[in-house]
Amino acid sequence: MGMGLPLEDDDDDDDDDVSSDRRSFLQKASTGSAATIMSAAVFLNNPYLASASASAVGEDNAPIILATFARRRVGALPASLTSLPPNKLGIFQRLGEAFLYSNDATRTAGKDIFASFDFPADWLQLDRFLGGIQYVDQRNGDKLYVLKVPLPSGIETLKEVPKAYFGDTIFNPNGELVKNGNDIEEYKVLSSSMLETAEDSPPRRRLKVRYTTITGNNFSVERKGLVDIYEVGGMCYMLMTGSNAVRFDKKGVERDVVEYIADSFRVTKLPSVV
Repeated sequence: MGMGLPLEDDDDDDDDDVSSDRRSFLQKASTGSAATIMSAAVFLNNPYLASASASAVGEDNAPIILATFARRRVGALPASLTSLPPNKLGIFQRLGEAFLYSNDATRTAGKDIFASFDFPADWLQLDRFLGGIQYVDQRNGDKLYVLKVPLPSGIETLKEVPKAYFGDTIFNPNGELVKNGNDIEEYKVLSSSMLETAEDSPPRRRLKVRYTTITGNNFSVERKGLVDIYEVGGMCYMLMTGSNAVRFDKKGVERDVVEYIADSFRVTKLPSVV
């Protein structure tokens, strides 16, 4: 499985300049000791991953922060799948489902959420039995995922989170995205912006990302996409979807579908009594 490497960022607020031996260093870190992993995080100049990794070899044995698939909440609120009227981009369906704040299948009053999004009706759902959400267009490999990651320690709002944090936690080689068959060679968070929401809605942020995947035939495919993020109770719920980078940059129907899916993403906090 390939090792995901963050590409250099051209924004002034993220210092991603590293030496030419970065790939070999991180490949050792991906299979090395906790102390080596901690050093890799320092090498990446990511204080959030470094701090989490350092505590993994300390007294409390805290894990590295990784993005996980948002786990579906089974029970009181069944999932809904609604067929939508055809539009210029094709035929879409709307999935609505409750998701857990926790990772251990327990409910958390006031922090579990309900999320919905639209997606092409002919996309195939993958690994639903594992409890997460991911869909694929079998014709070209375009995918969407629903992920989550907590706010980093010491940060209280979605706006304050450095955009590199999301890239590093999503594409980490030990994270669920990679371990579930998405072989990532390199990645970069290209841009970030806060989006306007209604007064009673959680804060929302959007990232544009570029990442290179390795196919089963060992070909590198560059992809670009969007990550739409809502923060509820200190947890960031993310929908990520993208397409081939060339098609994305052409701003044709593939780019329109990516934006349509991201625009449709909605997250609301479930009432404590549900």
